[in-house]
Amino acid sequence: MNSNTIKIGLFPLSTFLLPGEEIPLRIFEPRYKQLIEECIAHELPFGIPFIKEGDIQLYGTIAEVVKVSGKNPNGDMVILIKGTGNFELLDFMPVLPNKSYGGGYIKKLPNTYTSNNPSLAVLVKKLQLNISPRLGTLITAEAINLFDVAKALMLGSTDKYRFFTLFNGALMEQFLLKQLQFVEKIREQESALQNNFQLN
Repeated sequence: MNSNTIKIGLFPLSTFLLPGEEIPLRIFEPRYKQLIEECIAHELPFGIPFIKEGDIQLYGTIAEVVKVSGKNPNGDMVILIKGTGNFELLDFMPVLPNKSYGGGYIKKLPNTYTSNNPSLAVLVKKLQLNISPRLGTLITAEAINLFDVAKALMLGSTDKYRFFTLFNGALMEQFLLKQLQFVEKIREQESALQNNFQLN
């Protein structure tokens, strides 16, 4: 079996994360409490197949538990999870043998799409998007990681899924440019409204 193909516990959600993104998650269903408790005990990742309009999609997020933020006597918990990668779902089993949760085989996918387009860099700096916790808007490398820009835009899960499943650097770049230009227009309109309000 290919080293990029692994068997993993799965927790389908209408959430799609890019690598490095963190979100809180409330766990209350017994099957998923079992999954998360096992992941914590054995330091295992789990998969989040993306659900759209009630259907499990072909791609999803590999996630890990960063910390347990709270837990009640019933075992319900709030956890912080982090996306560590993305995958293609090869096989889904609603219930794994001897488990109460589902799982399946996934194929890890790359996230190395980059761009040298100066228009992208200019808009990132103009909009002051924080593409790096350490460097902020500063871009030091020759190429910009398109996933960093997508994360900085704080897109919704459906838009992130659309972006990810383009699987083409040029198409991803155009998608992000349109998103950046939209944000630029919104900010210009907000600024104009603020100026008009002050004049009145």
